[in-house]
Amino acid sequence: MQFFFSPEGWVTDMETFLPAILSDLLGRSISYLVQRYRQQSTVQDDLEKLRLALVRVHVTVEEAEARHITNKAMLRQLDVLREAMYSGYHILDALTYRAHADEACPSSSSFAPSRLNAAKRLRLLAVDEGAAELRRMVDSLGRTIADMREFVVFLKGYPRISSQPYSMHLLLDKLMFGRQKEVEQVIGFLLQPDVCGAGDGASVLHIFGVARVGKSTLVEHVCHDERVRGRFSSIVCLSRDDLEDMGDHRGLTIKHGSSASHGSSLVVLDLAEDEEPVGDGAWRRLRSSAMCRARGSKIIVTSRSPETVRGISPARAIELKFLREDVYWYFFKVLAFGSSNPDDHPRLASIAMDISAEQKGGFIGATIASSLMRANPDAHYWSLILKNMREYTQKHRALFGKHPHDLLRNNHPVYLWRLAESSKIFLCHGFYTACPAKQEIPRVTFQEVLSGRVTPHGRFEVLAWTSQIPPCRSYLMSCSLDTPPGPHRALVRKKRLRQLDFLKDISAH
Repeated sequence: MQFFFSPEGWVTDMETFLPAILSDLLGRSISYLVQRYRQQSTVQDDLEKLRLALVRVHVTVEEAEARHITNKAMLRQLDVLREAMYSGYHILDALTYRAHADEACPSSSSFAPSRLNAAKRLRLLAVDEGAAELRRMVDSLGRTIADMREFVVFLKGYPRISSQPYSMHLLLDKLMFGRQKEVEQVIGFLLQPDVCGAGDGASVLHIFGVARVGKSTLVEHVCHDERVRGRFSSIVCLSRDDLEDMGDHRGLTIKHGSSASHGSSLVVLDLAEDEEPVGDGAWRRLRSSAMCRARGSKIIVTSRSPETVRGISPARAIELKFLREDVYWYFFKVLAFGSSNPDDHPRLASIAMDISAEQKGGFIGATIASSLMRANPDAHYWSLILKNMREYTQKHRALFGKHPHDLLRNNHPVYLWRLAESSKIFLCHGFYTACPAKQEIPRVTFQEVLSGRVTPHGRFEVLAWTSQIPPCRSYLMSCSLDTPPGPHRALVRKKRLRQLDFLKDISAH
């Protein structure tokens, strides 16, 4: 009771308890700091172990890719090593560059951390959780390295690839990245002995996936493989129109051999631009044609939907998807930095990880964004690109409920962004492919319009990208850049400001 009623007693009690409280707080603080120091030391040690482990795995992967491996078990082991390497680099980069994230991005609602971004999640994790994630990766890579000892021994028995094809070029934009597993699956199907009797029809492989995921590129790569060319007397490419008349083979695209060859044929049917299922009559005409009746003949069908071939039962189906985020980051990092080392530019690398995540695995988007970034390796410039990308995505999610990349794949008009300040409305009305050898390609590139170096007027076409990999297609965009009509200009500007305020409210929440 003395504590409540006697000031003298209250002071005496405080003099007794205060040193004890301060001593306890000081002890807790020192203990906390020591624990944090030890934890940081452990994290740094694990980061160094991860770097060393990745060097060993990376060297092994490069050595294996330079050899002609035919054993399926060895190829599966190589896939495991690649996956481990991509995941390890992604975690290492996220933890290494996270300290520069706040420095690289100005404080704005447009730069609010994305919940779907793995690199952002790592930066927002508590220290102990980040350390646990790092420890798991170090342990996983340690087990992988221990398991690859026999792999390295057997690897020496396979011959080196003396004349490397285009897919092994050092320039990343000239190789088909991240599809080694799918390539071996398709080649394995094609080289498999035919179990059907003569006249039963060719076996069918169906490859399907969304637009511009790489179906035609995958098939083209397989058709250039020496093993496939040695297996088939001819390789013939068909479209839906070619199915209407299978008797006349003079107008067909022949990639290898001749349509008059009497041996087995590989028929590639490209239905990627058409979602309508093929009728039973067309299938019967194809499978009863001379090039499909030969023993050992095979058919590859590419389309966007599995429903396209519902009239038949393919022997096998492969769904082609976009690359995982960690694999895509490895690809995007090389495109964005080129010969530069990202470790020498941690601020830029931090922004690049976020730009990579905004691409959602798109190959064309990666080439467009990386070309803009390489042209001006400046943190403020890259931050401006990231800001525009995020507003671009948020706007379309708010207006249409979908990511703009999904809208483009369905030829839905989208509102584009430009780095140049302008009151004009920049729209993309369609996205399509063209063959440079058969039609004229626009000289103006999409990057030039985005950066503001070129300002067209009205409706126009631009070149988004020309692939250096067969079939070497050019990807064109039909766009418009118009000033709103005079009487409606103020209304459009006011509506745009309301949309931006709405987007800022979304970002804030």
